Amino acid sequence: MIGSPLPKEPLQVTALLGNARSDRHDAVHALEHEGRVEVIDIARADAARTDKVREVQIALLRDQSLEDGAVLHLDNTLAIVLRVDSGARLTLVPHDLQSALRLGHWCGNLHWKVSFAEGVMSVPLDGPEARYRARLRDLEGLASSHIAEPDK
Repeated sequence: MIGSPLPKEPLQVTALLGNARSDRHDAVHALEHEGRVEVIDIARADAARTDKVREVQIALLRDQSLEDGAVLHLDNTLAIVLRVDSGARLTLVPHDLQSALRLGHWCGNLHWKVSFAEGVMSVPLDGPEARYRARLRDLEGLASSHIAEPDK
C-alpha cells in the first residue's frame, strides 16, 4: 500500500478538519493522485474501518456532524475522508425550466438537502417515502420521479 503504514493503535478523531469537496479539496486531491487517500464508507450511524482496513475511532462534539466528504485526517502523507451512504434517494426529473424552479423553491422551503445533476434533482430519504411524496402532492405533474437505492 502506498502511504502511511497501518498503525497498531486505532486512529482517534475528535474534530473534523474540513471537507474534501470544499475547503480541503486541493490538499486531498493532491494526495489522491498519489494513492494516499483512504475512504471510510458509513451508513448514516456507524463508521468502522477505512477501505484500507485502518481502524478509526470517531468521537466528535455535538456541534460537529459527520457529512459526506468530511476530512478526518490530513497530513503530507495521508488523507482520510468520509463518504456517507445516504441510503435511498427520491430522484426528480423536472419537465421544463419553470417546473425545475418551482420544485427547487418548494424543496428549499422544506429544508430538504437536495443535490443537483444535469436535469435531475436528488433528495436523500430520511424517513418514509410516502412522507416525501405527500409533501410534493401539490406539485404533481411538474416532474417524473423514482426512488434510487444506493450502489452497494
